[in-house]
Amino acid sequence: MTFITETGAGIDAATSYVSLEEADAHFMALGRDLWSGATSAQRENALNQASLYVDCYAYGGQVLSFDQGLKWPRSGAIDHEGRLLSGLPHALRTAVLELAVTYLENPPSALEARETLKEKIGPIELVYSKTKRQPSFVFRLLLQIGARPASATMMRG
Repeated sequence: MTFITETGAGIDAATSYVSLEEADAHFMALGRDLWSGATSAQRENALNQASLYVDCYAYGGQVLSFDQGLKWPRSGAIDHEGRLLSGLPHALRTAVLELAVTYLENPPSALEARETLKEKIGPIELVYSKTKRQPSFVFRLLLQIGARPASATMMRG
């Protein structure tokens, strides 16, 4: 997969909200040896995966450009205190950094099982959790910029 950093301008085919150089500087300042010990390809992949994760949520407003690769930047999006958001919010970028290092430590499995929270047989009702690994700190960061789980609504025909 290619690695194209979103700058806040609505870049076509962007794959990451944070550049490799920014992430390297961030983790060097924090003394995270795991990050600096990984290859460039592993670090880029972690940033891409983290960006995909935060894009699984629904956000207010509209994408800035319909051709952009990621969900941010957005127009008309507001934070939890009602302020208009522009570019790439700090909470979004911080969430991507937190997830990226987590993905290096413990890569997510595409086949990770969902935990059943509730089942009912007639008239069928199944409720599932997102996954067992939803980082609460990351989710709280994303809540600051209006993130809400993207729901797959099923309608009766």
